[in-house]
Parts: sequence; structure tokens; C-alpha cells
Amino acid sequence: MRRTPLDASFPVSRPRRTGLLGLAAMTLLAFSAGCSGAPEPEQDGELGSSSGAVVTQGSILFVGNSFTHGNEEPAYSYNKAAITDANGSAQGGVPGIFKKLTVQAGFSFNVTIEAVSSETLSGHASTKASIIGRVWDNVVLQEQSTRPLPTAHGGDPAAFSSGAGSLRSLVVSSNPAARVFLYETWASPASVSAQSYTAGTAGLPEMQTDLRNAYFKARSDLGFTGVARVGDGFMRAVDQGLADPDPSNGTTAGTFNLWSAADSRHASKYGSYLSAAVLFAKVTGADPRTLSVGTDSAAAGLGISSTDATNLNRIAYEISTLPDPVVGVSGPQVVTNAAFTGTVTAGTPENLTGNAQLSSLTTAEGTFTNLVGATANGITGTNTPNARGTVPANANAAASGLSVHDGANNLGSGNFQFGTAFTAKTRFFIVETGLTSGTIGDDTVVTLVNASNTPVGSFSLSLRANQFTSSAAGNMSNALATINYTSGVASVTGTPVGTVQSKLGAVTFSLADLGVTDVASVSSATGIRLVSSTIDPNVVGLFTVP
Repeated sequence: MRRTPLDASFPVSRPRRTGLLGLAAMTLLAFSAGCSGAPEPEQDGELGSSSGAVVTQGSILFVGNSFTHGNEEPAYSYNKAAITDANGSAQGGVPGIFKKLTVQAGFSFNVTIEAVSSETLSGHASTKASIIGRVWDNVVLQEQSTRPLPTAHGGDPAAFSSGAGSLRSLVVSSNPAARVFLYETWASPASVSAQSYTAGTAGLPEMQTDLRNAYFKARSDLGFTGVARVGDGFMRAVDQGLADPDPSNGTTAGTFNLWSAADSRHASKYGSYLSAAVLFAKVTGADPRTLSVGTDSAAAGLGISSTDATNLNRIAYEISTLPDPVVGVSGPQVVTNAAFTGTVTAGTPENLTGNAQLSSLTTAEGTFTNLVGATANGITGTNTPNARGTVPANANAAASGLSVHDGANNLGSGNFQFGTAFTAKTRFFIVETGLTSGTIGDDTVVTLVNASNTPVGSFSLSLRANQFTSSAAGNMSNALATINYTSGVASVTGTPVGTVQSKLGAVTFSLADLGVTDVASVSSATGIRLVSSTIDPNVVGLFTVP
């Protein structure tokens, strides 16, 4: 399927429908276990300037694409006469709004924009080094909107890191004292579907979590001054009921649309204003709540009401005073590789041709061989377990240990006991089967249980199919392995038996993903419960990270 290039420019506004959209959908954003998590606490003290003092002057270069120069009027050319367009494109955009905000605050910044539609940071490094390599006091870098995402969602995090690192090095080579910021972009209704997140409003916090993790990892790994959390500001406006999370049928009365009505991906004037306000707070360290929203203000020039602008300034303040999130791998992890012992035929993926056992798993955290298989009991399902090699005695036996059997087709519920206490370094895993004609992974609810299989506290996690090893229907190339079952139901084994090929995929998750913040509070937990209408858990187990 051909897609419209992301972050492309459409300078002309298009009409949109108006009408009512129920706010009930917003409740979906209240909890997304293992994704956005609980609201972060506010922190007292200074805003985002690196020294804690307010920065009131200097040169600043904005590097990006249409998420920087604005997708449409009035943002696209706003205040263009007051800034320098290094590419001669007569753009104002977010830098133009930023300039106006600084003037309102009585500051003196020389603002330059270098923005090219659809461009990546790597592309800027290749073609605009002569501009970016000049002496600047401050530089803001905005990556193409999906490149920081995990590869399973169409991103290229390695290229993001490489491009961002190259540009930072270029800037500081000319001015070692330069402050270099990353401009965190946003999830959008169009992007969550295009990038294989959960459809609808539930996908917004999932995508935003991945963007946040990527930008803060880059800050930690590469030494950036800070991250302007624009995308998190978008989500806060949605969470507070100010912005409509799904304006596809018109914007709900009393709310505004942060995204362009033309494509539901780029920013509207509200989104562009919020972007500039967050950048104002981060770069200057000043409080955006003090900015005027009346006559001759940036908000008035964009046609934003004083009420909406006041709320957007407040959100910019709130998001800029949050503590930085902990850097590191977070959320359920896609398993990208696995190794097996036993009767295995090499290939890509390798084929399990007889009795086999799982021996290692690879995720973003590394490759692990210290795998422990769970003991299953209480498995319920509608079909007979399948096997390659020795036929398992029953569903519980099939889903126990590290032997690769097909656990229980159409698992209703099941308890998996490990007989050991868990720590913050414990990683649970589920290896799952899918027919070649389908995709790997099924929506599954995971709950901590004690030795009596009784739930411990209220901890649970809803895993999604797209968190398992990526493998599209009819495509085996990304599977961990393939397998032809020689016993069980015809829909899985085929006729004659063994003629239908299946593929394996897996996911790992932690106590933190389950919402556990105090490990001591779950000291009685020794197992997990899986509830799903379809999952086939070949192997359930755990390992420990360093």
C-alpha cells in the first residue's frame, strides 16, 4: 500500500466537518498498562534551562521539517518577517511563533529556521551542514516523525541516533558552549494506524510512549542539553479533556483539534502554538503562564481564543516542569531472535523438525540464556494440544517447561507457576504460535498470582498482538522459527498431518509493566495467570537481566 510521505507540507488549509464527538473515548487514555503509565509527579523549581537561570537572548536555529515549519496557515507563514529562513522559503511556523513569544516576554533572540518538508536529521546533516555548522548559541533538532519509533512500528531508531548525533557534533564543533535541544514530536490519529499501533484513541499513548523513550534515550546517550516534550504536551491536553482525541467526525464542542484537519497527522494552529510554548519554556526557562494571550499576542495573531491559549500556556508549563523519565528500556519488549536445541534445521527462520527446546531469547535488553520454564496448571481450552515429536499428555503438560509444544489452542485461562520470588530484574516471556496464514500474537491479560493461583493485588497487564514478534499474515521471514505439528487438530496440523506450517513469536514484560512500583508488595507472587480467547502459549517462562 502506498502511503503519503510523512511530514510533507500542505500549506493550504482545508475545510473540516464540525459536529459532536462523545468524550467517552477519552477514558481509554486513563490507563494503558506498560505504555504511558501513571501521571508523572510535578516537580518544583526552575523550568528547562540547563543552568536554572532564565535565558533571555542569543541566536537560535530550528532544524526540522513540516512539524517545524507548520503544515498550513496561519502557522506556516506566521511572523516570517521577524525571523531568518536559511532556505529562503518564507516560512514562519513554530520558530515564528517562538519569536513572538520571546518578544512578548521582553527577550531578544535572533531566530533562524532551516526546515525542509519530510526531511530527516540525517538528510539535514548531508545537505545543510554549511548552515547548521555555523556558530549558534542554541539549536533545536526535530526528527522526521516516525523515525525514532521501534522498528516493529516502522521506525529506524539507529538512523535517528546517528543523524541526531552527527548534527550535535557539528553544532558543538563550532561552539562548544552551544545548547542543543531535541524537539519531541507527537502521536496522531493518522499515525497510530499507519504505524501499527492499536487503532483509535488507545493507540495515542502507546505511540507517544515510544517517542518519549526514544528522545530521552538519545538525550542520555548523546549528551543533548534537554528534550522539549511537545508530544507529551499534546497527550496532556487530551488527558485533561481540552483537545479532542479523535476529531475524525468533527471536533467536540468545547474542545480544540491539535492536529491538522487535512491529514490528522500534522499540527493545527493549536498544535503549533503548543509546540512553540513548550519550546519557549524549555529553551528560555521562563514561565509560559505569564505570556499575554490578548491583543497583539501570538495567540491572537493565530486566531486562538484567550481561554484556549491560557490553557495551552499552562500545559506547556506543566509538561516542562515534569522530571525527566528514567532512561532505559521500558514497556513490553518484542522478541527479535531465539535459539533452540534439539531437532532443528538451520534457515531464516530456522525450522523445528522434531523435539526442540528454547535455549535463548533476544530483546532490546540483550540476549539471555538463563531461561526458566513455568509449570502450567488449570489450563482451559477448546482444542486438543498439538505437538512436534512426543505428543503431550494434556494441555498443562504441553505448556510446561521449555519444550516447544503448542500449549492449548484457544486458551481461556491458565496459571503458570515459577516457584520463585520475583525482582525488578525479572522478565517474563510468552512464546506463541500462529499459523503462517495469520499473524503472531493475541491480546492477552496477564495477572500476578500466588502459589494458590489467587491474584495478588490489582496488578495486571494487557498485552497486544503487535507487541509480539512482528510477522505479517502470510510472511514467515520475521518469525523466531517455523514448525509443522504432527499431532492435534486438523486446522493446525493439516491433512495429511504435518502439512500446515506455523510460526513462533514472543514477547517479554516486567513487573514494572504490570504496574508494580514496590516489589515488596508482591512478595507472595510466584506465578502469572494468562487470560485470552485465542493465545496458544508454546512456552511461558522467565529470565533475569543483569
